[in-house]
This record gives sequence, structure tokens and C-alpha cells, in this order.
Amino acid sequence: MIQARCSSKLAQAGFTLIELLVVMVVIGVIAGLATLAIGDGADRELRQEAQRLAGVLELAHDEVLITGGADRALGLRREGYSMLDLVLLDDATREWQALPDPQLGPHYFNEGVVELEYEADGGRQNLPQNDSWKPHVRLSNTGEMTPGLIILRVPGKDLVQYLLIGLEGSVEVSNERP
Repeated sequence: MIQARCSSKLAQAGFTLIELLVVMVVIGVIAGLATLAIGDGADRELRQEAQRLAGVLELAHDEVLITGGADRALGLRREGYSMLDLVLLDDATREWQALPDPQLGPHYFNEGVVELEYEADGGRQNLPQNDSWKPHVRLSNTGEMTPGLIILRVPGKDLVQYLLIGLEGSVEVSNERP
């Protein structure tokens, strides 16, 4: 009788094959979900930067429409962008200067993570390499913007986001080339 009790306890001491398979499936599902949630950091940062730039353009567009202001533009560089105002330095000199605003002012990407390109009038436009700002997308108080395509890419990878700017002031973010 003691021997029968010991052998029944030994038989129940291990796991069945089905129990092990269920645990492995649960671990696999959790690992898969964690991988999807974390994702590629560069891809996430690229999407965030594209959404931020679209938001800056829409904010500046709305501000120009509401205030009726003029001479505002988006200046692009390979490593960043800024909203610009046309400032009168003296009677004969005007210069584009970056806004000192925390939302609309200069924004630079982390080095080597995101780069900008700009296409307008059917061709690629050169972006300045120095410290001066050049206007690329002008905003009108009538609601119009200079049409063009801003391309954000991660160097060395096939990660790209596109911002299509319409003449009527629309801004579309896409991961497919329009």
C-alpha cells in the first residue's frame, strides 16, 4: 500500500507534453507582442519626426491664416528645419531668420538618424550646408503653400517617410512615395 502511494506521486511529479507546449506557445506570443511594441527605434523616430514636421507646418499655416501675417516660410536643411520670418534689417536689406519660438523655431535631428531631402518643380532641390536659412515652402495668408515633397530618410536603411505639401495648404504624411 505504501509502495502504491509512492508510485502514484512519482507519476504526477512531472509535466505532460501538452502542458509544456502550452507554456512555450504563451511565451512565444508574449515575446512576439513585446517585439512589435518595441519595434525598430529608427523607424519609430522617423515616423515621429515626420509627424512633428507635418504638425509644425499645419500650426504655422493656421497661424498665418488667423493673424493675416505675411512673409513666413519653412526653411530646410539636411539635418533639420525651422519656420522663418522675413526681417527688415534696414531700408534696403531683408533677411530670412529662424523664429525664436520653441514650437516653430529651429529643430535639428539626431545626427545620423534622420536626413531631409526636398523636391519641388519636378526636381530635387539642394539644401543649404551652412548656418543660413533659405525659404523652401512659403506660406501665404490666403492659405496657399509652395507645393513640394519633403523626404525624411534614415541613412543606410530603406526607411522613408514622405510629406506631400499641396498648393491649397494640405500636408499629407505617407510611407509610400506619392
